[in-house]
Amino acid sequence: MAEVVLLAAAFASGVDPRRIALIAGAVYLPLAVAGLIAVHWLRGRPDSRHRPSLFCEGVASELRAGATLRDALAAAATSVGTSLVLSHSTPMAEVAARIADEFPDIGQEIRLTVTAAARSGSDAAALFDEIGVLALSQDEVGHEVRMATAPGRATALVLVGAPLFYLFTRMGDGGLTGYLASSEQRVAAMIGIGLFALGVVGASLVLWRSGR
Repeated sequence: MAEVVLLAAAFASGVDPRRIALIAGAVYLPLAVAGLIAVHWLRGRPDSRHRPSLFCEGVASELRAGATLRDALAAAATSVGTSLVLSHSTPMAEVAARIADEFPDIGQEIRLTVTAAARSGSDAAALFDEIGVLALSQDEVGHEVRMATAPGRATALVLVGAPLFYLFTRMGDGGLTGYLASSEQRVAAMIGIGLFALGVVGASLVLWRSGR
């Protein structure tokens, strides 16, 4: 009753109804709210999806502006916030390897392009444009896959988290001893543990396949 009064007071004082609804859900339907928060987090968590494509676009732009390949790589690496230090004394083969390690999704393409351009001295701006398009396509596909699999991952987390939360709360107040008073209850408890273990394995498989 006290919760209802506080929620009504918050509504009367002008608090955003969406926030009130979220608080009410957290009080009366905590598992459902936890699932929704998990879905939102899995869908909207920040990442560095576009860094490889931005890096390639930066290299191409620097090359077209007249910069050398080494300077173009260094400027583009700085613009996307990498920790790469590409000094003029670093061999180009090592530069290519470092950049490939920094952007593993397109690392092989970048390494081959940098190595070939350094040896031949040819203009590689168009090649970096193509690699940037490839990186952007990979980013978009991966993003769509993550969005599509986010509900499955959130469901698996809730299915695992809810039983664990219940067990921990019952263990904290000693409530599990009543379920193990007789041999029949202990057998049922062992069967339940086995079924729960199978559920954990199934949920883990869902999470693993969703993250692939």
